[in-house]
Amino acid sequence: MMKDEGLGLSRAAGGIVAAGTPYAAEIGAEILRSGGNAADAAVATALALAVSDPANCSFFGRGQFLWRDSDGRIEAVDGATAVPLAVREPRIDGFAGAGIPGLPQALARLHTCHGRLALDQVVAPAARLAEEGFAPTPQLRAVWQRRLPDLAQDPGAAVYVGDGRAVPGRCRHLRLAALLRDFGRRGSAVLTAPDRAEALAAGSRARGGVWQARDLMANTARAGEVVTGRFRDCEVSSIGRQGWGHTLIQMLSILDALPRFGAELSPDEARLLVLVIRHALDDRPQHLGTLEPRAEGVALAQLASAAHARRRVCEILDELRRLPAAEQLDPADLAAPSVTMDRDTTHASVLDAAGNCVSFTCSIGPHFGQGVADPEHGVLLARSYQMETRPEPGARDVTEMCPTIVTRDGKLLLVLGAAGSERIPGAVMQVIVNVIDRGLPLAEALAFPRVTIKRNLPRVHRHAGAAVIGALRAWGPAPELAGEGHVNHLGVVHAVGMTSDGTAVGAADPAWDGAVRMAQGNGGAGEA
Repeated sequence: MMKDEGLGLSRAAGGIVAAGTPYAAEIGAEILRSGGNAADAAVATALALAVSDPANCSFFGRGQFLWRDSDGRIEAVDGATAVPLAVREPRIDGFAGAGIPGLPQALARLHTCHGRLALDQVVAPAARLAEEGFAPTPQLRAVWQRRLPDLAQDPGAAVYVGDGRAVPGRCRHLRLAALLRDFGRRGSAVLTAPDRAEALAAGSRARGGVWQARDLMANTARAGEVVTGRFRDCEVSSIGRQGWGHTLIQMLSILDALPRFGAELSPDEARLLVLVIRHALDDRPQHLGTLEPRAEGVALAQLASAAHARRRVCEILDELRRLPAAEQLDPADLAAPSVTMDRDTTHASVLDAAGNCVSFTCSIGPHFGQGVADPEHGVLLARSYQMETRPEPGARDVTEMCPTIVTRDGKLLLVLGAAGSERIPGAVMQVIVNVIDRGLPLAEALAFPRVTIKRNLPRVHRHAGAAVIGALRAWGPAPELAGEGHVNHLGVVHAVGMTSDGTAVGAADPAWDGAVRMAQGNGGAGEA
């Protein structure tokens, strides 16, 4: 492996993994070295994230997966959480607001359809990590410390609480390890078999939940919708109505009709990007943060259409012409960002030596999900956003996830996705722009200053500079400033890709504790 120091970029002749924790990235690469392919490595990486990033991923959470094989065939696996069948009114807190898990079923489906190694071999490294324990990384530790009082209220979450005053220095989870090994033997039956389903449901009901055995048995993984679009000379594929891929395609379609971006982020470019993101969020058929329909929303099929993009281009250009001149800022105005804590997700991108790849995003809702854990296994439960507003029995959660794969002339270019709720599609879009238009190497593309919309306010990286920030400030409400780290971040992107000479590259976003690891030697070679 070659490492570009200071840029977080790794280059590899074989497979490569970029993930939200160094533990998960290393375990994914370990599976590739053992002869596994991208599907095997993605399953192992997701399980390792469920161990080493409990704030953002749980074995009883959800995930969306996008697979592309070396021949260019693309499939999506929908592992969404679901509303329990007994729910008839909004529920939010504790066990009563927990969605039915979808991640184990999705992992089992991905492995069954595309994996090469035995499932127990794929699961073993994550189970070992849970047994041996891990030291929380700095960004995770900061988030964890803030949620510690909440976690301390639930006896089932004791493994995450330690002495109740500080985050455990090393977190070992033996019950989770045992559950993962059982998953390696039984696959999705670890949740869906009648005996296990009834036991899990009984544990939920004993703590005020509403799970029933039939909920767990019915929430199987399914094939997801794949949506495609173009940006410049590249094809972009993402997930459809189970996530926010339509919104990503809409953003890129609008920008494709406009001039290419330059080497630096200019004030006009920043305002253009904010407008594109704002229009795309305003077009969503549901209110942000909920699944409540919006009367003025645009149908998903229309969002990604060329005709709709042309209409938005005209409106955006007209609005740009009417924007005021930029303010002159004093350097003191570029102070550290105010501290807020945003709900989050986690992402990983995997590429093997044969050219198979997986982009996937996992979530449990806000940090640490419901803040409660299954009493038998100590596994954290995910919040169901569907249950907060429109608790239709059996309905599956739709989140802002949009794992993405970009190709050029049929050849793989990028495998990427992001964490950060409604910041996700804008972050993915800007990294794609940075690579294709600006010509930046992958790590520079991730570290390049970005903009977004959060709580209907512009947000911009502080290192975008006084000219860009002054332009956004002159426009209306002062933008929120983001530094490098999880505070007020603009989406957390982890990506891998291929250079023009066929070298695999990967990079992790500096806003979190992600990492890139490669598979040395010939691990992962061969056909899926």
